Amino acid sequence: MSRSRAEFAAELIDAGHAIPTGTPGVVGRSRDFERVVSGLSASLRSRLEADVPVEFLNFPPVSPQSVFELTDYVSSFPQLIGSVRVFTGGVAEHKALLAHRQREEDWTTLLSGSNLMLTAAACHPLYGMLSNSTLHQPRRIDLVGQCFRHEPSDDPARLVTFRMHEQVIIANAEQALAHRDLWLDKFTELLGEVGLDVSVEVANDPFFGRAGKMLAAGQREEALKFEVMAHISGDGPTAIASVNAHQDHFGLNFNITLPDGTPAHSACAGLGLERITLALFSRHGMHINSWPSDVLAALSQ
Repeated sequence: MSRSRAEFAAELIDAGHAIPTGTPGVVGRSRDFERVVSGLSASLRSRLEADVPVEFLNFPPVSPQSVFELTDYVSSFPQLIGSVRVFTGGVAEHKALLAHRQREEDWTTLLSGSNLMLTAAACHPLYGMLSNSTLHQPRRIDLVGQCFRHEPSDDPARLVTFRMHEQVIIANAEQALAHRDLWLDKFTELLGEVGLDVSVEVANDPFFGRAGKMLAAGQREEALKFEVMAHISGDGPTAIASVNAHQDHFGLNFNITLPDGTPAHSACAGLGLERITLALFSRHGMHINSWPSDVLAALSQ
């Protein structure tokens, strides 16, 4: 059933699957919503190759500013970034802060930088972990990470904070591309099993500014990024998963090398857990116990 974004948002709220916080893009979730999220992750992990070594890692939703800067996110996507500010003063500074608050002034201007950034992509902390190292074999990592991107919206699928379940490889160029293509096939298979009609499109990241247009065009021309699209609400489909070949970008920036001294290549394949769950509620209805049995079976692996 096709409905507007406002209609779909209202349905989610009425069913208890979306709990408004007063800030667009920051939403609480129901138990059933989280059941679907957990089922998606389990189904994804059931597709890991038994004979391929995989590391299972998890990172917090913040990362050191020094790591964040090496990703080049500040140059490429300044419109999306967020930092953590904290109170570091004493009694006098606290008094000034309270005075600002009492006068209904912006007391957050009295906070200081913490050298922590809100993590923008789940795979970013990996490169900090492996910085200044030589890889003697490919590193394959399964991780679920909380991401922050400052693009508040009333669209229920466009969230400020959301989770990605990623399969990441850091290896040579051929292995990185093979990993990306393998997981694109696995993603379309998984999403078909849970009853979603999906399509695959060449895509680009939302690079900022005039130079960003050139970067986006180059990314599309080289077909480095693909998005898996499905209908959620409103007009047109929404990206619910993506696969990305980074080439040697992170290998260069973080000094991650292969045994011959050349920079490592990397690729990541990520499922947008909230977006896929929203697509499933849109497709199958607000009550998961009434979903088709084959869909529920695919989510219980």
